[in-house]
Amino acid sequence: MKKQIFLCAGLLTGAMVLLSSCLTIHAKKIVEAPYLPPEEAYADAGEQEKNFKVYYSGSKSPVIDGEFNEWEGLDGIHVRRMVYGGMFNPENTDGLFKVRADDSFLYIFADINDDQPQENKFPAPQAWRDDSIEFFFGTDTSYHTFYKSTDHRVRIVPQSKSNKVAYDVSVNDVSMSGSIKAAVVYSEHGYKIEAAVPFSLMSIKKLKPKQKVRGDFQINDADEGKERARLIHWNSARDNTYVDASSWGDGVVVDLDAELEADDE
Repeated sequence: MKKQIFLCAGLLTGAMVLLSSCLTIHAKKIVEAPYLPPEEAYADAGEQEKNFKVYYSGSKSPVIDGEFNEWEGLDGIHVRRMVYGGMFNPENTDGLFKVRADDSFLYIFADINDDQPQENKFPAPQAWRDDSIEFFFGTDTSYHTFYKSTDHRVRIVPQSKSNKVAYDVSVNDVSMSGSIKAAVVYSEHGYKIEAAVPFSLMSIKKLKPKQKVRGDFQINDADEGKERARLIHWNSARDNTYVDASSWGDGVVVDLDAELEADDE
């Protein structure tokens, strides 16, 4: 009987050792939970504006001179939807865009915050590869993906930190140097741009108050002398605005003179 007990004990001990060995060999590794940035990391992004405004006036037009005072007090939209390049960080890249119009021109203003503002040496059709801005605009509000005749993409390229009238520009990736007037002013933390785009280049005859329009806004950001590292939109969360007009957001033309009169009351 004692021999059987000892035998059973020996078998039990061996089984425990074997089981222990098996558990050691096949044990699963502890996997850390997926990293989630703290909520405050997104706090500065704010809420996306539902519409962008085009301020129309038949009597007041901004002067494209790099002074920018004609844009003060107007509502703009913030370009903070990261398409790629990490999560939104206003210290790296941030942007405020405003739009105006008269009877002949569409005017664009951009105030870009950039921790490493660069001079862009690429020709406009390829300048998405370095620091630059893009503005998408159309007057056909029906659902469509492929560009219609009134859908256009305007790219404005800052080229010099010392010469505010050194820039390049394209419309639908066709160089329009000399056809669009712009001014660029750099600072240590970014740059500002204002430009006047003739309606004749955008197949637009005229805009009128309360008219609905479509559009989007884009920042191309490159750092450390390299090519684009961040792509940021106002509306679309994908890199599709240049081929899909349905990804743009809604805008409305407002009467600038009426808005100014209301502010004075």
